[in-house]
Amino acid sequence: MNEEQLISWVRKCMQPIGPISTRPVMQGQAIYLEGVLFAYAAGEQLWFRTDDESDLVWDAAGSEWLRGTKKDGSATYEPYRSAPESAYTDEKEMRKWAKQGMAAGRRGKKN
Repeated sequence: MNEEQLISWVRKCMQPIGPISTRPVMQGQAIYLEGVLFAYAAGEQLWFRTDDESDLVWDAAGSEWLRGTKKDGSATYEPYRSAPESAYTDEKEMRKWAKQGMAAGRRGKKN
């Protein structure tokens, strides 16, 4: 899936919960539901928001961290984890992982 198809897939899967919105950021699209940033799509990859409370769940799923690079060339880790493969093919799985991202996003808004 390309980025446009990926956004369309997320929109379809999340419809039972509510409509998503997107906005361009960095090299992709931020994905929101109910005003909460819960995911990021870049190219063919989907990343869900994470935090200390949900990291163990993402670790168990084998999800990778979204990495960036500082101006000095050193690596940074962004608060997003890669979507498990099942999220790309199963609507229920997409919603399951999106709910993890939503929960982390809501907790992040409180801080």
